[in-house]
Amino acid sequence: MATLSLELFTRPFDDMERRQYEICSAIGECTARFRRNRLYPELQELIALYRALERIVQEHEHFHAHQSPHILPPAESVGDEAVASVQPLEQMFDLIRWAMPLIAAAIEEGAALFDFVEDNITIASVGLVPMYTGEGYVLVPEHRTCTLHVLRYATSQLVEHGNSYRMLRTVEVLSLSHRGVWSAPETIKHRLIEQYPDLPNPATFSCETDLDFPYTETILPVVKRKLMQMLS
Repeated sequence: MATLSLELFTRPFDDMERRQYEICSAIGECTARFRRNRLYPELQELIALYRALERIVQEHEHFHAHQSPHILPPAESVGDEAVASVQPLEQMFDLIRWAMPLIAAAIEEGAALFDFVEDNITIASVGLVPMYTGEGYVLVPEHRTCTLHVLRYATSQLVEHGNSYRMLRTVEVLSLSHRGVWSAPETIKHRLIEQYPDLPNPATFSCETDLDFPYTETILPVVKRKLMQMLS
């Protein structure tokens, strides 16, 4: 089974239909995971791939739009080797243009699942929110395993190509089993203060959801995205 990647488009090929079949199969694997309520890493990878392909096509079109017709050699002066080198390149762009709507449709399906999950998760502060929220804790339930994940988070700034991005990193500090009733978030917060005195007044958030979806692939990534929006 081929992996959906940029290399699948840029690697030379002799059989267009076979390469299209490989791409369709790889996209189908992604959508099949969405239908099993698994979002990541497929959704993130699809978006990154689509943007890369879009950039390649735009640069290709920009190059041709600004190429001066008078500097091109007449068709009869172009040798067989030059023609042979151009044909695979144009095939690659044909393949990319053919695949982009399929990738966009898969992204749309994943985004719809993301929106559904996001709408069914609420995040509330445990006690008053302190002035400093760059570090703290977030409590995330996993109904599938009857577990409450207690995560310590920290935000940071990433500067890339002149643009500044805010990042959120998490590490699990406690994993509490569900025994009929969840521990009260306030009780857990006091336990964290005692256990980690370097944060004497931590920003603490508690998630609530009825969704029984995969924790690592779906619940946690959506919680992190939603928490980042709250902290911004």
